[in-house]
Amino acid sequence: MNSPSERQEDILSLFFNKLYPFWPLFLVLILLGLLGAWVYLKVTTPYYETSLALIIHDENKGVDDSKIIESTNVFTSKKIVENEVEVLRSKELINEVVERLELYAPIYEEGLIKDLHSYEKCPLRIQVRDPFDESTYENGGEYAFSYHPDEEKVTVWGKRHPLHSWIPNPHGGSDIRFVPNEKGGDVDGMNGTGYYFKLVHPKVVADGLSNQLEVLPSSKLSTVVRLNYYDPNPKRGVDFLNNLIYSYRNMAMRDRDTLAANTLKFIENRMEQVGEQLASVEKELEEYRSEHGLIDLGEQGNLYLQNVGEYDRRIADIDLRLSVLAKVENYVISKNKRTGIVPSTLGLDDPILSQLLQKLYDAEIEYEELRKTTAENNPMLLNIQNKIDGIRPSILENVRNQKTNLITSRSNLYSNSNKYNSALQVLPEQERKLIEITRQKASISELYDFLVKKREETALSYAPTAGDFRIIEKAESSLNPEIPKKPFVYLTGMLLSLGLGLFLVVKREFFSSKILFRTDIEKHIGVPIVGELAHVRDLKKNTPGEDSVLINDQFKQVISHLGLYRLENPDKVVMVTSSIAGEGKSYVSSALSRTMASYGKRTVLLDLDLRNGGSSNNFGFAKNEGVVEFLREKIEYGRLFLEAEVDGLIVVPSGERTQDSSQLLASERFRVLMENLRKDYDYIIVDTPPMDLVSDAEIINEYCDQTLYVIRHDVTPKFIVRNLYQNIGFSRLKKCFLIYNGLKPRGIVEQNYGYGYGYGAPLKKRSRGIWGYFNNLREYLV
Repeated sequence: MNSPSERQEDILSLFFNKLYPFWPLFLVLILLGLLGAWVYLKVTTPYYETSLALIIHDENKGVDDSKIIESTNVFTSKKIVENEVEVLRSKELINEVVERLELYAPIYEEGLIKDLHSYEKCPLRIQVRDPFDESTYENGGEYAFSYHPDEEKVTVWGKRHPLHSWIPNPHGGSDIRFVPNEKGGDVDGMNGTGYYFKLVHPKVVADGLSNQLEVLPSSKLSTVVRLNYYDPNPKRGVDFLNNLIYSYRNMAMRDRDTLAANTLKFIENRMEQVGEQLASVEKELEEYRSEHGLIDLGEQGNLYLQNVGEYDRRIADIDLRLSVLAKVENYVISKNKRTGIVPSTLGLDDPILSQLLQKLYDAEIEYEELRKTTAENNPMLLNIQNKIDGIRPSILENVRNQKTNLITSRSNLYSNSNKYNSALQVLPEQERKLIEITRQKASISELYDFLVKKREETALSYAPTAGDFRIIEKAESSLNPEIPKKPFVYLTGMLLSLGLGLFLVVKREFFSSKILFRTDIEKHIGVPIVGELAHVRDLKKNTPGEDSVLINDQFKQVISHLGLYRLENPDKVVMVTSSIAGEGKSYVSSALSRTMASYGKRTVLLDLDLRNGGSSNNFGFAKNEGVVEFLREKIEYGRLFLEAEVDGLIVVPSGERTQDSSQLLASERFRVLMENLRKDYDYIIVDTPPMDLVSDAEIINEYCDQTLYVIRHDVTPKFIVRNLYQNIGFSRLKKCFLIYNGLKPRGIVEQNYGYGYGYGAPLKKRSRGIWGYFNNLREYLV
């Protein structure tokens, strides 16, 4: 038994052998894929990656800020990194960058293949007076311009204008002006170069820039945030990130200063109001003390309050019990001999009442169940009814007794509660007044002290601080484009080409619904294959053309495998059939009989395909009288035989077309015909119709010694081969052998007819050279 590595090597070798004949196809596809990748790289705008890294509020890493500096900025707090990521990607910040860098008016340089964005090459840049004027961008066209450096003027929209002057937009909208590009620019490069500009709404530009911007934290536990921006111009990418951080810092400072100013104004206004209230309450307290003296709140008032609360709780509990008893009473009174859900006795501690209610409920359920199955005057039913009538008064009496007791207890509790309420009302009015004034003074005093402290902290917040973030990596662009990556594009082109080649080959050979390999036959049929015949372009011709010698040798091997060379008791009658039309049974019959005749044997080719006459057509005897006329007794036995062009070969044509072939073949005259042929000839080759269409082949097989069943490459469906053993007619065939017919060369270059097992001896050379390979490829795909 082979080891796993050896089996894997065998599988790889088999796979390589099956694909190797098509290497020109893969080579052509790979070259086309590389060419497509090269074209893609030429027409696609490359994007460079610009990156920047910063730390958000990183006081816990490195050197901590001093407590004094930290105390001067009370409005600075540790920010949440996820929130700051969204702030950095916000449209507000990006709109500021677009407006600051004038990205709403991009300038382009006309190119041979594609136009290039000119950010630093053009010596001019364009400003719009009101970038957010909607009407400026309604036209959305491209506007050509030219620069005259000697005059410092620009020609646009058919007129010449000086630099720094506002130019009315003839298409409507805000005015524009041209200014020198402080990023540089080649003035001499303007000569002979076509430049034009577009006007794009800043919000549209901001949306595009936001899609090209990545803001991500380095990790979940880190406060380092990395910004990656992709732009066709590396310089513009650096400027964009630097200006984005600048706007981010300014926004944080604006928010802090605005908050501090508003807070300070509010605190000062509030301190003035609180100071007036504090002075007023202090004066009131002073006057009250001097008039009434010092009074303290006694413990008796607290005790009274506690007792009143306890009585209120007990009264509420009695009300709950009375409510439950009322529900029980209503339930018992309103039942009227009907079942129902017993009300809850929550809060009642009388077990006798609960037992009585349960007995009533059980009796009513029993009464209801029995009433469905018995007569109304049934003694058992009356007994249960009497039991129910006896329980109801007991429940009502119990409920009413409890209600009477509870009402009496509630009256006593109300009486005691009123006594304590009266006692609370007679507490000294002066004592309550003093407590209220003292509490008010303490509250106002604490508020005033708090405002004084916050006013000092707010004033200190205007002092300069280190900020909420720190840049650890400055903005820097990559030297080579990141999108698209050349190696990846070329590799993708090659892989797609290989995938397409594999798809074409696998679809053509591995997933075909037709028989392509000899193994497809052998795994379903245990019948020997005695010959593999090469493909002949026109099977209807009497001679197979340029492959005649080779085909003749193949049929000699078939004759040898069939044992027709035997000297003692050879099989004289060989029937050739197939499953469906077009598998080459007439060709096999003709070629086999021609080969037998070449040995000097008296050979007759008997065409019994009475509906089609395939062999008769091959030899040009389609219009001659034949088997049909003989079986209908229109001609005699001697008029059946026609000499073919090959010496020693006699052909018996089928005759006129007929639809009652089965009746004719089952006649006594057909039996006489076969007996006479056995006497007069050495070998009889019988061409029959397909077995799946008519039953003629089964009738003819009774008079034959051997059967050649033809299966044709790339014609016979696989499902027919799989179902041959289930075919009753096939299982009855005498000495059945298979002929694998019509094998075509594999591959694009010189190859063999290896569709048997995927290998074999070369049979012929295919076309060579570029055009020859092209023709072979076209023939294979078609």
